[in-house]
Amino acid sequence: MSVFLQQLKWQFILLQRNYLITISMLLTVVYALIFYIIKDMGNMEKLLTLLIYNDPAIIGLFFIGLSIIIDKNQQVLSALFVTPVNLHTFLLARMVALSLIGGLCGLAMALLALGTNFHMFHFFIGVFCNCLIFTLMGIFLVSYTTEFLLFLLRSIPLLLFMSLPLINYYELADIKLFYLLPVQGCLTLIANSYKETIDLSEMLLGYLSVFIWIPVLYVFVFRIFKSKMVNV
Repeated sequence: MSVFLQQLKWQFILLQRNYLITISMLLTVVYALIFYIIKDMGNMEKLLTLLIYNDPAIIGLFFIGLSIIIDKNQQVLSALFVTPVNLHTFLLARMVALSLIGGLCGLAMALLALGTNFHMFHFFIGVFCNCLIFTLMGIFLVSYTTEFLLFLLRSIPLLLFMSLPLINYYELADIKLFYLLPVQGCLTLIANSYKETIDLSEMLLGYLSVFIWIPVLYVFVFRIFKSKMVNV
C-alpha cells in the first residue's frame, strides 16, 4: 500500500507538472460560470449530468491518453518498465489520480448547481467510477496509437458509444440494451443521488454494475496495454 501511495503522490506531481490539474480546474471554472448564468432556469440536474459526461469523462479519457503519450515521448515509459515499479501500480495510481481529480471537479460543479441538496457520497462514487471507466477507455486507445491527433479522432466514436445510456436518461428512447453498457451503473448512481428518497434497488444495481464492469475492463485493457506498449 505504501508503494501505491508513493506512486499516487508522484502521479499528482507529474499531472501538475504537465499542467493537467490546472487545465481541469480551469474547465471546472468555465462550467461554474455556465451554472451561475443559467442557475434560475431550473432542472439543473439534467444539465449537470450532461456536463459530468463532458468534464470528468474528458479528464479520464483524454488526459490519461495525453499523459501516457507525453511519458512515451519523453522516454519515461522506457525507463519505468526497467525499474522495480509494478505495471499494475503505475496504471492504477494514474487512473485513481485522474479519477479523484474528475470526481472532485464534478462534486464542485454539483455543489454550485444544487447546493447541498443531493447525496454527495453516491454522487462522488458515480462520477469517480465514471472517470475510472473513461481512463480505461483512454488506455485502450493509446495502446494502439501514440499520435495525439489520431488518438483524438479515434476517441470520438468511442465517446459516442459510451454515451448511449444518456438517450434513455433523457427519455429520448427506452432501449434496454443500453442498460448493459459499462457507464450505466455510474449514471444510475449519479441520477439517484439527486432524489430526496433513494431507490435502493436501483442503487444496488448501480453499484453492482460498476463493481463488475471496472475489474473486467481493467483486466482486458491491461493485457492489451502490456502487449502493445511493454512487450515490444
